[in-house]
Amino acid sequence: MKISYYFATFALIVFISGMTFDTMSQGLYSARGFWEEYNKPTYREIKLKQAVGDPLTLDESAYLKDYEEYLNSYYQRLSDDEKAKYQQMREQWDRELLLPQKKTQPSVEEFEWRGRDRAINIAYGLYYGLSIALITELEGPGAAAVPLVMGGLWALGPVINPQKYENIDRSVLRANNSGKLLGLIYGGSLGLLIGGDSESTDKIALGLSTLGSIGLGEAAFQIQKNKRFSEGHIELMRHYGIIGPWLGIAALGSIGSENVNLYGASLLAGGAAGLLIGNKQSMKYPYTRGDVDNISTFTVATTGIGFAISAEILQEDASSALLLIPAAGTLLGTIWGQKAVKGVNLSKKQGSTISYGSGGSALIGLGIAALIQSPSPAVWIGIPSVFALATQQILFSKYKRENLANQTLSGRLSKDRKFDFTVKVNPENYFVNKQMAGRTNIPGLNPNPTQSLVNFKLAF
Repeated sequence: MKISYYFATFALIVFISGMTFDTMSQGLYSARGFWEEYNKPTYREIKLKQAVGDPLTLDESAYLKDYEEYLNSYYQRLSDDEKAKYQQMREQWDRELLLPQKKTQPSVEEFEWRGRDRAINIAYGLYYGLSIALITELEGPGAAAVPLVMGGLWALGPVINPQKYENIDRSVLRANNSGKLLGLIYGGSLGLLIGGDSESTDKIALGLSTLGSIGLGEAAFQIQKNKRFSEGHIELMRHYGIIGPWLGIAALGSIGSENVNLYGASLLAGGAAGLLIGNKQSMKYPYTRGDVDNISTFTVATTGIGFAISAEILQEDASSALLLIPAAGTLLGTIWGQKAVKGVNLSKKQGSTISYGSGGSALIGLGIAALIQSPSPAVWIGIPSVFALATQQILFSKYKRENLANQTLSGRLSKDRKFDFTVKVNPENYFVNKQMAGRTNIPGLNPNPTQSLVNFKLAF
């Protein structure tokens, strides 16, 4: 058993370290770099001129040919991951061209540690220290000291290694926290798989959950710091990384299995499948963070309704297969939620408002359930879930109408281009043109070009 434990621990560390090392290396050619080259103003102006049928000068034609050869060469040099990232992020980056640009913008936004950030970081440090104390069976002052010391060390991370935290933003910290959470779950699952019904299972699970949380958190930190995936990508990976283990354990529990090793395996398999599916789904459509907040809220509500239905049926038919009902609610809620948000582009404020409002409605529903004083668990679960779902649908429908209404005709025409249309009237040119016309010997013929009375300018 000890050999298996040490081998699994070593394998996990090697896997996470290899993953981290691989993601820290960046190629010279990047998806964002290709997008910026493709959207150079000069190239866009000439392409637009060609698209509307205006003749190109010899210099413009030569520039267009050379530059498109350069773009083709640049794209061919991209790695497969960068090509996939470009296809995923292109629409979101294109939308950046439509946003109003400020006259002065700082090159890098200064990162600030919020109270929530510090609390989460310290909490993970306390957990790591507590797991060490439990594994080593410390007693007395040492049992209290180790968690406190570990919590303090994790809070001192930016002080001990400031270079690591240079040029980070909120998305990097969010990816780091998501990796810590998922690593804790997956490491504990590996502990269940290895330990099974043995007496040391709890210690193995605690130790591997700590190692997994530290390792996967660091890997996610480095990946996001170097590759800068969208916030929607991070949130969708987090969403699938959580529901994957739940669906795996629900599927195994539905057949009434009591094998602890199998439960650990199902959790790990579900987690791996969830991350793979989440990554694939995020490549198909550029979800915003607000989109995923709405998807997660909808999924939680449908899962709650599934639990309420199972609880009601359970009073008459005690079958373990009832776990499949809330699992189906989770799966359907995620699929329907993803389809519903496409094209809506919910902002972070809208998505967080949906989550916040739905949570408040769930508490109101819980209060109503308390007033009813029903002994049925279906009432305690069902009413809050229905209230949350109703609020989520109301708010989502409201924001969807607003966002789609803002997509005006001009907005659709400028989906891929930002333009500025101006008109300038020059009445003094009327007299200039009369003088120029009088200089020719042929009446009515002016060999000299006339000056425009009205100038139209369309800038892209």
